[in-house]
Amino acid sequence: MIASRHRFRVGEIECVAVNDGTFIYPAPWLFSNVPAKELEDSLRDRNLSTTQVETPYTCLLVKAGSRKLLVDTGADGLAPTTGDLVKNLAAEGVAPGEITDVVLTHGHPDHIGGVLDGGGQPAFPNARYLMSKTEWDFWNGPSPLHDAAMDDHVKQLLVGCARKNLPPLKARIELFEGEKEIAPGVQAIPAPGHTPGHFALAISSGKTEFLHLSDAVLHPLNLEHPGWRNVFDLDEQVAANTRQHLLDRAATDGIPMLAYHFPFPGLGRVKRSNGSWKWEAES
Repeated sequence: MIASRHRFRVGEIECVAVNDGTFIYPAPWLFSNVPAKELEDSLRDRNLSTTQVETPYTCLLVKAGSRKLLVDTGADGLAPTTGDLVKNLAAEGVAPGEITDVVLTHGHPDHIGGVLDGGGQPAFPNARYLMSKTEWDFWNGPSPLHDAAMDDHVKQLLVGCARKNLPPLKARIELFEGEKEIAPGVQAIPAPGHTPGHFALAISSGKTEFLHLSDAVLHPLNLEHPGWRNVFDLDEQVAANTRQHLLDRAATDGIPMLAYHFPFPGLGRVKRSNGSWKWEAES
């Protein structure tokens, strides 16, 4: 059974990885340009299913001074196995009304699925919501996934969730461009490619640094095989450049990281290995 919470610190900043649940993807969705035999062999060599990938959705609670930041809101409503965020926050002793900032790294259903409550109102009633202006404009613009290389059902799911969940936030959303200091020690960093306005987070306290990659990397195999893409990256080359930049930074400076879809709690470090990288999960 996957744990529901995992506490850690970045210097003086207290953080909690909070599990919203899990979802099963067809393996070709996460490795869409890999020949079937090569993918099957790679997954089998690691004792993983060759047909599907079960991935957690790991939200992040950041306690910075008087602020309680929630990074992404999980995938409430996507499947019976998702939507545990509020329950697991309660187990951590945090009520929705205590959240001061809801940070939305991008507009995919597994990140914005929990922004509203059952009545269609903001689920975190006292929080400001933050998203990049590029991302907001993309999902609220005409035909956002018109040219995306994914089937129509997936397109409808992604666009439908954005059109349902984002407009009710309009009165309280704070949009920004470029880098943004969200709270003392918490910096949003543009990380486009997965979506146009996707961003990562850099957290620092004293001499301690930490990177939250969000969806810049979806699976540890993407580190070993940097050329392997997923069907959700809307701009393959830009996404690859983003991964290169973030992983090189983490490897060079030895910065610990969190990746939203890596095995819970998604914490570890990355090291260079034969022209690519190797993921070392936190033990």
